[in-house]
Amino acid sequence: MRYTRRVPGQSAAPGGARVSPELAGLLWMAFANVLFALMSVFARLSARSASWSTIGASRALIGALVALAFALRTGAPLKTRSRKLSFARSGLGTVSMLLTFYALAQSDLAVGDAATLFATAPLFIALFAPLLLKEPADARLWGLLVIAFAGVACIAGPHLRIDAGPALAALAAAFFSAFAMMILRTMRSGRGGAPPESAAAIALHFALTSAIVHVAITAFNFRVPTAADALFLLLTGLCGGTAQLAMTRAYALAEAARLGAMSYLGTVVAFGLAIAFLGERPEPLQLLGAALVVGSGTMLAVAAARRAATQTPSPTSTSSPSAQGQRSESPAS
Repeated sequence: MRYTRRVPGQSAAPGGARVSPELAGLLWMAFANVLFALMSVFARLSARSASWSTIGASRALIGALVALAFALRTGAPLKTRSRKLSFARSGLGTVSMLLTFYALAQSDLAVGDAATLFATAPLFIALFAPLLLKEPADARLWGLLVIAFAGVACIAGPHLRIDAGPALAALAAAFFSAFAMMILRTMRSGRGGAPPESAAAIALHFALTSAIVHVAITAFNFRVPTAADALFLLLTGLCGGTAQLAMTRAYALAEAARLGAMSYLGTVVAFGLAIAFLGERPEPLQLLGAALVVGSGTMLAVAAARRAATQTPSPTSTSSPSAQGQRSESPAS
């Protein structure tokens, strides 16, 4: 990662390219979802010998170290200003993480199926963001969400190997995650005239909160992992921690509902990784679904690029709360 300098009217995307804030937000969300997909596969592999709470604790502890290292490198603040929003975001995120790793550790729920259920979070965001965040949801956005959800349904297929417990846990994880992300958007957008919260501070607060909860649960069901699975635990934490920073950055740059549509990319990546590393085999209908998901995400990114090409940054744009959220906190690789 390297420190990047802010340019008025532009923001850094993964890799350091300077693009419009909205397009940068979409690219950061895409990057985060690829990492989250990798995390899901590594979590399933580590579950061969490690308990689900141990996997979650590893993810949280290593994620805290990643956030701390990033903050020390960039000089970003490590303390959040709004205690209420911080604990609300961390609490909801922790519940979502508990449910996520419980679902991922269950061998009777395929990773691809779990990713499909996790992908319902953007629908919750699109449903509640206009009410809670006052963000508009135009017909095009709803159309893309419908297309993406149709793709998710195709990917799931008629032969989902779903047990009620893990499946309900995955759906509940998506629900709590959606509300955590909307709070995150509020914290990082600098609404109400307040300066935006540090991405590293938010990620560190969440990681420490979830680590405490997971470690407490692990004390009752800890199993010593094998050497190979210990490596997968490390990779789970690294991918999840880096993805958390990337996602936090994304929510400072683009509207929550639009970022939610991009989240469907993670479903496709998770299916591909499950095929490559876990031996899962999708049916033709699932492949059609992958095409619909990728297509809707691509259309969203192209629309953002076209809007950026027709917009001229105003001289006061860098003094707005939104622009303040575009300072040099991006984990450019």
